[in-house]
Amino acid sequence: MSASSIKLSTERLQAGLYIKLPLKWRDHPFMLNRFQIESEAQAKVIRSLPTSFVYYYPDKSTTVPLPALTEKKENPDEVDPHAVSREKAAMEQEKQQRIEEQRRFRARIQKVQKHYQRSMAQLRAINMKAANRPQAANEDVRMLVDSMMVFGSESNVTLHLMDDPSLAEDMYAHSLNVAVLALMLARSNGYDNDQLRSLITGAVLHDIGTKKVPSAIVRKKERLTEPEMNYYRQHVNYGAELVAEMEECTPEVETIIAQHHEFANGSGFPKGLLGDDIDEAAQIVSMVNFFDRLCRPQFGASARMPFAALSHLFKDNKAKFNPRLLALFVKMMGVYPPGTVVKLSNDDLGMIISVNSSALLKPNVMIYDPDIPSDQATIIDMRDSELEIDTAVPISKLPDAVKEYLKPRTRISYFMDADG
Repeated sequence: MSASSIKLSTERLQAGLYIKLPLKWRDHPFMLNRFQIESEAQAKVIRSLPTSFVYYYPDKSTTVPLPALTEKKENPDEVDPHAVSREKAAMEQEKQQRIEEQRRFRARIQKVQKHYQRSMAQLRAINMKAANRPQAANEDVRMLVDSMMVFGSESNVTLHLMDDPSLAEDMYAHSLNVAVLALMLARSNGYDNDQLRSLITGAVLHDIGTKKVPSAIVRKKERLTEPEMNYYRQHVNYGAELVAEMEECTPEVETIIAQHHEFANGSGFPKGLLGDDIDEAAQIVSMVNFFDRLCRPQFGASARMPFAALSHLFKDNKAKFNPRLLALFVKMMGVYPPGTVVKLSNDDLGMIISVNSSALLKPNVMIYDPDIPSDQATIIDMRDSELEIDTAVPISKLPDAVKEYLKPRTRISYFMDADG
């Protein structure tokens, strides 16, 4: 146990003590193994469990234990012998309801994962056809954009952390990430359906021109030489040329692709455009593309976890982006985007697996608990919890057991669905 905890007899428990139960999660009616006792009724339930002690955390408690050998005197006429049983039964029922809610949430994630995989398959097909038969890719583009447009009109969308694709599909995962994040940001910015369709199409196809760049350059693991970088930058022009032959690609889509590497301060390419000279939809795609490349980098750069990427974007790269869109993006992602490992106010570690667009400060967090199998890990909806997020934790600082349990990624993939 932690040095900050003390072994304490259950007879000394009272409301206000922060404790950890020395029992497996399924052997007690509480939702977590560590928590603050809220009432005398809860203390009595703990005394009824098959343990004579708990671990007590003085620094997290708002009171002190009862004195040793204290016998609490109660009027027999006021004692209900069945009160503890009723309280325990009610808590067990609530716990089972929470477990069922988690089961439904996991089923929902599985559906989202299938949708994500279908979208990846469609994106693969688009890329395979686009370089040599652009017209043949039209139907695949239409199907993918249609499926994503389902979320364009929803008022409440949840952003989920997805299982990583193979590294061989890294380019497709990046394009899908950019499309998902751009769609959510454009929704927040009040785009109508026609604007959303153009934006999704441009975001999905923004890197299509890399099909005409030698794969040795596109997939290079080290820093590019200047001639290689100049060649790579041509993917913007190649992409605009390719989509010009697709019926699904309007002039608005071509503009997004042509400008998705332009920055507001003129430091982008290929034309070094400034500020409002860059189409607003292209500004959105440029920003989310920059963010995702911080998390899913190229050419030997180190990957950043989402919270670090968001901080870097806001603190160190403000000049590159429209300040209003940047503020909206940071607000949309929340302080701790999906994929971020966090320490909670009770010192538990967990990983954020989804963020609800209507409750950004209350994400869903998968909790590390070695007493529970990782495939059954407790998922806390922070909207229903008194716990708070204390801080983000870099993967490099996590114990091996926590990394194996939570499996935090260095390359993040996102997808979305409509809440409820």
